[in-house]
Amino acid sequence: MKKITLSILFSMVFLNAFSQFIFRKSDGTPITNGTVLTYGPGSNYLNFRVQNTSNQDLDIKVKCTNLVNTTGTQFELCYGGSCYDSVALNGVYPEYENPLAPGQSNPAQGDHFVNFNSGNGQVMELHFSVYPIGFENNAINFVYRFDPLLGVNSFENLSSIGINIENTTIKSDFKFNATQSGNLSIFNLNGQLVKEYKFSEGSQNLNLSEMSSAIYVANFSTLEGKSTSVKLIKN
Repeated sequence: MKKITLSILFSMVFLNAFSQFIFRKSDGTPITNGTVLTYGPGSNYLNFRVQNTSNQDLDIKVKCTNLVNTTGTQFELCYGGSCYDSVALNGVYPEYENPLAPGQSNPAQGDHFVNFNSGNGQVMELHFSVYPIGFENNAINFVYRFDPLLGVNSFENLSSIGINIENTTIKSDFKFNATQSGNLSIFNLNGQLVKEYKFSEGSQNLNLSEMSSAIYVANFSTLEGKSTSVKLIKN
C-alpha cells in the first residue's frame, strides 16, 4: 500500500510539473514538445503565447539550443518587452526577470519569431527550448524551420490556374500569359515583398530590370482565388 501511495504521489507531481505553463500559437494552436514548424517566404511569422497555469509566479524563458545552416543573424525574437534582431546559440531570452503571475499570459499581440535571413538557398533550422526557471527539465522543445522554396511549384501547376511563362531565368523582362486577371507578388528569399503587379487577361511583359540579381519567389493568384508559386532567377 505504501509503494502504491508513493507511486500515485510521484505521478501527481510529475503531471503538475508539465501543466505549469502552456505554449501555443496566438490562434490557440498548442505547440507541443518535438514540434517542427516550417515557414517559407511571405508567411514566416510565428506569433506565440505563453501562459502560467500554475499557482505560483513563473519566469518563462526561450533558449536557442541549436542552429542549422544559420548563425542566428537576421532572426527576430520579440518576447518579454524586448525585440532581438538576432539569436545566439545557448542565448536565453529575455535576458532579465520577466515573471508571469498565476493565470497570466504574455501580451496577445507582438511576441513572435520571424526569419529575415535569405541564407544561401538551404533550409535553415533554429531549435528552441521554452521552460520556466527552475523547471528546465520540463521544457517544450520545438524547431522553427525556414524553407526558402516552400510552396514553389512547377510549370504544370501554373498552367492549371491559367498562367503560362516562357522562362524562370530572366535578365530584365518577365513574360507570361494569363487566361484571366489576377495578381503577381514577388518575394525575396527572406520573405520580403519586392514587387507587386496586377495583370489582366492576355500577354504580359513585366520589366524587372531594377531588381538585384538573386533568387525570388513569384506568387500568382487569380480572381477565382487559386494561387501557386514559381522560383525566379534574376541575372
